[in-house]
Amino acid sequence: MVADVTYDEIRRLSAGLWFDIGYKEEKVPLLSEVLDIVAGKSTINIEIKNAPHAYPDIEEELLSLLSDYSYRERVIVSCSDHYVLQRLRQLDSQVQLAMLADGVLIDMPKYAIDLGVNYLNLSLASCRDDIVEAAHEAGLKVNGFTANGRRAWLDTIKMGVDGIITDDPAELMVLLGRAMLLD
Repeated sequence: MVADVTYDEIRRLSAGLWFDIGYKEEKVPLLSEVLDIVAGKSTINIEIKNAPHAYPDIEEELLSLLSDYSYRERVIVSCSDHYVLQRLRQLDSQVQLAMLADGVLIDMPKYAIDLGVNYLNLSLASCRDDIVEAAHEAGLKVNGFTANGRRAWLDTIKMGVDGIITDDPAELMVLLGRAMLLD
């Protein structure tokens, strides 16, 4: 568990070997390093994983880091721990928040609005046309996660989502005809 190790211990691990031997020396970056690389070239979804361990003050630490980020409007913070989302909204009225949902909840748009989020990030297993439509009618944006591969991307697009969370953004951009180079 991340809670049980230091960042120096994590930094010694390979973040790329799982993908290919050529990426063996890739290290797990700090969030600040990821933000420097992205530098507003893409919207970034920062997911706070606050279970099974709760991380005290994670909301304040994240907002402090984001306060120096020039492209804050291109950042969405998502979490399945809705208490975290509630605290983030109380601390910052401008931060873009997304409620993660991996199930079909009764009156999900109303719940999301009451929580103070801007987005529903719906798992593909829970993403349906009627839910997307109801969210849009309520003024919410919808992102589908985790969509990987042409079939999943096309199915998600057909549902009318506003964004797609994927492990392969470069290939998705090619599919969309928006190939871009990141420095």
